[in-house]
Amino acid sequence: MIPLIPSIKNRFPFLHYTALLHLVAFVLVCLAIIIDDRELLGVNVWIKPAKFLVSTFIFLWTVGWYLKFYPFREKTKTWIANSFSILMFVENSVISLQAGRGVRSHYNISSAFDATLFSAMGLAIGSITLLVFWIFIKSFSSKLQLNSGMKWSIRIAWFAFLFASLVGSLMIRQLAHNVGVPDGGVGLPFLNWSTSGGDLRIAHFFGLHAIQVIPLFAFFSYKKIESAITARNLSIGFGLLYLGWIVFVFLQAQSGQPLMPS
Repeated sequence: MIPLIPSIKNRFPFLHYTALLHLVAFVLVCLAIIIDDRELLGVNVWIKPAKFLVSTFIFLWTVGWYLKFYPFREKTKTWIANSFSILMFVENSVISLQAGRGVRSHYNISSAFDATLFSAMGLAIGSITLLVFWIFIKSFSSKLQLNSGMKWSIRIAWFAFLFASLVGSLMIRQLAHNVGVPDGGVGLPFLNWSTSGGDLRIAHFFGLHAIQVIPLFAFFSYKKIESAITARNLSIGFGLLYLGWIVFVFLQAQSGQPLMPS
């Protein structure tokens, strides 16, 4: 794990520096939260960019790590890494711009300009999903350079990511993320997940970050457990339980129930 960052920097410099750019932007946005007290739907306007920027920072380095093991040609790996970097930059640029304007970035079609930005963001997200689907299919290649437990962990993780993408498309179709109550209102600190009704962002969040949680669990299982078979079974079992958790919070949200009632 120690040489991870230098390895990503050497192989995918554009992705590496794009990730760092998002980290710097996250720090600046956190300062904006302190300085700018404007609110949107009861929440500081800069909270959403902060969440997306730090999430993207983690996502890009995760992709850079994963690509090392995939049987793509080096040029293809670089193209994938650069594509993710550009598409995520587009999405976060829209979110940050709209935050600066004090208006919603997601589901905002109140003007032609806002609708155009929302469409651009949707196109970027759709392209990211297609890339993820391609990587997911490649995860079943016999040439994937990982042990059995890690292979299945990554497969389950990418599947969870795709499920989260479907949840995202559902939010876009209904132009809202809450179920049973209007968007906004009381929510958990920083995350802002609704405590009065269902919130599809919960399943979306856990699904997107499955690509970090599940493989990391498998990685440390193999480090700590001597029996490779036990580590493999534990890794797969954890991945399936995590996937089950995502389905549970999705169904809970769909029924209009909050994760943690106020």
